[in-house]
Amino acid sequence: MNLAKLSNNEIARASLIIIILFSLLNILTGSSVTAQGQSTNVIGQKVVVIQISGVIDTAMEDYVSNALSYSESQNAILVIELNTPGGLLDSAMNIVTMIDSSKVPVVGYVVDRWAESAGTMILVSCHIAAMQPGTIIGSMQPIEYNPTTGEYSPTNESKIINPILTFLDEHAGNKGRNMTAIHLFVTENLNLGANSALEDGVINYVAPDLNSLLQQMNGTSIYVPGFGGNYTLYTAGASVEYFGMSIRHYLVHSLSDPTISTLLLSLGMMILLFTIISGHLAVTPIGLLMMLLGFLGSGYSISATSLLLILLGVILIFIEHAVLPGFGIVGATGIIMLVLGIALMPTGSAYSFSQEYASTFLYAAYGIGIAFGSFTAFVVYKILKVRRKKPFEWKFEGLRGTAIDLITPEREGFIKVHGEYWKARSKEHEIKPGESVVVLAKEGPILIVERIEEEQSNKQ
Repeated sequence: MNLAKLSNNEIARASLIIIILFSLLNILTGSSVTAQGQSTNVIGQKVVVIQISGVIDTAMEDYVSNALSYSESQNAILVIELNTPGGLLDSAMNIVTMIDSSKVPVVGYVVDRWAESAGTMILVSCHIAAMQPGTIIGSMQPIEYNPTTGEYSPTNESKIINPILTFLDEHAGNKGRNMTAIHLFVTENLNLGANSALEDGVINYVAPDLNSLLQQMNGTSIYVPGFGGNYTLYTAGASVEYFGMSIRHYLVHSLSDPTISTLLLSLGMMILLFTIISGHLAVTPIGLLMMLLGFLGSGYSISATSLLLILLGVILIFIEHAVLPGFGIVGATGIIMLVLGIALMPTGSAYSFSQEYASTFLYAAYGIGIAFGSFTAFVVYKILKVRRKKPFEWKFEGLRGTAIDLITPEREGFIKVHGEYWKARSKEHEIKPGESVVVLAKEGPILIVERIEEEQSNKQ
């Protein structure tokens, strides 16, 4: 076609057609992008469930972090089942911060008994909060723990209370909750049951079990700040996967009991002081091990402790083999440190273990530890028993033997007594090789002997 021969009307008509085609293409493209964007906002075909039971500590914090990473990789809703009396404020705040940064919806669900104190802070900060009938929440007043006396004391200092209230405003206020009641949890130790919490606008649902909760949540639309948009939940008939704690979480959670961690720290310090005062440096590794485990239970970094245990374990094993003779306390402590360090190493979410496997492993570790401890106690008992016995003295006086060398009062030589060779010296007479002798005394390693007269030998 020759464009020069086209009239102005034909050019205008062609331009209009091109504009219409581009407009249609733009609309279709925009529609497909919008449809695709809406499809990414639908979630709920898979639900990942974790269980926070007992004290909230650094182990639980790491557990939630791993579960969130796994849920995001699976594009799944995370349900946190809470049955806890509370725990560390720092760990609870870190968990809340992770929830607000999550790219998937997080549901807090109180089960069995309660979610007090730090557990309530986590619950009200979740995108959706739910409770089983008969459970309670509240009592968020901070408590100070004195590791020296082992006493707990509540605090009302505004320097501590006000930051907690502001933190809750920032992380729970954007969830549409009753902040007046939440503030009373902190300032007045208010407690609410499931129905009261629902009526007061603190939680979203009351559900007897997880399936009922998923049915109630179905079709709900929520805003997830970490995702930057709304999610529509289609949770009816969703597949449920329980995400168990790893071995290191079980170990740290066991050590986080204040009584255990304080006891380990105290014993470790006493052992180190004993080694410094007495000079028995061989037991120093035991004190170091106890102190490291005590620090770990008190909230010290899990990964840093793991690395330190592995390094110390390798060093102690090297010292045992290269410097010290035999295999004793240093080597055994090194092996224990190495095993604990490996067990505390961080594992990705893909390597998380089921609770049954983790429990079996933990019981096996306890069994090995008890067996090793029992054997060590038995060995120590036997050593102490031997040391308390009076030293056995072999009486040489009166023993008879045979001279091997020429022996005089001035010249020492060997004799044979009871199949053993001993150096000897005669008291008065010269003793020739082959003659019978009798031991009169012992001076250090030398036996004092005398020749048995011929007539005495004949009588015998």
